[in-house]
Amino acid sequence: MSIKVDVKIQHADLRQHEFVYLVPLSDLHWDEPQSDHDAIIGYRDWILGHENAYTILNGDLITAPTPVSAASIYEMGEPGGTITLPSVDQTTNELEELLRPIADRILGACSGGHEFKHMFRVCGYDWTYNLMKRLGREEVYTRDGGVLLFKIAPVVDGDTSFFSAVYTHGWGGARTRGAKIVKLERLAQGIDADMYILSHDHTQNLGRDNYLTFPDYEVASPVVHRKLLVSTGAFRGYAGYPFRSGYQPSDLGTPRIRIGKRVNKDGTVRKDIHASI
Repeated sequence: MSIKVDVKIQHADLRQHEFVYLVPLSDLHWDEPQSDHDAIIGYRDWILGHENAYTILNGDLITAPTPVSAASIYEMGEPGGTITLPSVDQTTNELEELLRPIADRILGACSGGHEFKHMFRVCGYDWTYNLMKRLGREEVYTRDGGVLLFKIAPVVDGDTSFFSAVYTHGWGGARTRGAKIVKLERLAQGIDADMYILSHDHTQNLGRDNYLTFPDYEVASPVVHRKLLVSTGAFRGYAGYPFRSGYQPSDLGTPRIRIGKRVNKDGTVRKDIHASI
């Protein structure tokens, strides 16, 4: 009996570029006092300044604490001070203004735990979908994550190669870098792709998996398929529960993925994918 599969797939035709950058953005926590707005704007401006740069919004753009959530509004102020927190409406307006200049560069978007658990599960309001609708990009929204398939410029006649990236916000707790990369390895075991993008853990991390594949019946030797494992960082400072729980300060920022092609000596095309922190 076949397995019923419902994985959302996005397509992007980027054949105007010889190579592209993919800069995933996640864990902005824009409505928290510890959110580094200047750093976030810096990444937005970098994408805007490079016509071949694109992004995936990978969840937790907003914290939106509720009376029953782990995140608490009472932690947003100092003892004896005033507690202030922007409303969801204000946060949505500010994020729309932030993302409007790069709206057409957003190739995919999904909800994180805060959007999903704090709002969707509580009252059925899909906040990320509505933000994407404001931006005119609701067609690239997949609540749980998805698979992005895209093409860049061909490098030889008959080049029909394309790239694949699996993205989802992430799950569970992990303290060590090894435990965090294991999540990516497990994700890569379930879906065959070129890149895997996972967030949630607030730690930038890069790794690779290499698989031997057999592209056709007449192949003389196996071909190596390299898989890039990307754990995005965060834009929240070190205060409150991270310190209280003994976590390390999170890396501000996110990895940048460079995606291109090269031609082998025998005329075949190979994918050229690198990432930097």
